[in-house]
Amino acid sequence: MLLKTWKKRVSRSIFMDAIKFSRSVVLLRAVGTLIIMTFGIIIILDIKNMPFGWFRLIFYAFMFVSSIWYVFPAFYKLTLFLFSSTTLISFDQYGVTTRDGRSLPWSDIKRIEVVEDTINNIAQPVPRLYRFTLLDRSHVDMSTYHLLTNQQFTDGVKELRTAWSQNKHRKIEN
Repeated sequence: MLLKTWKKRVSRSIFMDAIKFSRSVVLLRAVGTLIIMTFGIIIILDIKNMPFGWFRLIFYAFMFVSSIWYVFPAFYKLTLFLFSSTTLISFDQYGVTTRDGRSLPWSDIKRIEVVEDTINNIAQPVPRLYRFTLLDRSHVDMSTYHLLTNQQFTDGVKELRTAWSQNKHRKIEN
């Protein structure tokens, strides 16, 4: 029994594949969001010097709030990911595992979809993600957090779909 468990662990670690992000892309995007937020702060501090009359207060307050409201969540996530592991999603012949450790066996997945960038209920951007529709009609979303380039994103979904189609009939041994 112990040997069988050990073989399963070794085989899982040998065939593990992953979708990884590039730290240089994350750094450039974090610097870009920092520039946008700095521009918003400069605008709000320079209100009294702009010749727009009473409208300038409303206009610049809106610019400041929108620069912080839309960009700060992305800046926060990008900064956290800059100092973490570069593995976003890992998978092997038995299933897929997220960054937070949630595992999904291939046999439980009905479909793998791509959800493009959207806006959430509080008007903030939501990055594109991989959606795993399960056999019980529920779904699990694995966000990319603006970490992948377009090519990395499309290559990642191709790898996931290929691994799923090759392994969807495989059951995990107990």
